[in-house]
Amino acid sequence: MLNVTKPALDRLSHRLARQDTAADLALRFTRREGGWTLGPDQTRPGDVTFTLDGRNVLVLDVAAAESMTNLTLDIRHTGAGPRLRLRRRRKE
Repeated sequence: MLNVTKPALDRLSHRLARQDTAADLALRFTRREGGWTLGPDQTRPGDVTFTLDGRNVLVLDVAAAESMTNLTLDIRHTGAGPRLRLRRRRKE
């Protein structure tokens, strides 16, 4: 399953707040040609959820969760500020 770092959860929460997203919406990863996109959506039965301070900030359907095994959602620092990034988890 996808691993999500605390800084990434903070960034997702900030993004939801900045977009003035309704409290019952979270961000959902959707598979698109060439990668993944994030967009607001409601939590659905069977979704994998990631929460921060009692709010769902990220949701994945079962297929997305299985596809994202061995990935980590983290942030990278850029001149324009922190940005979300998906990276392969390091083998231990």
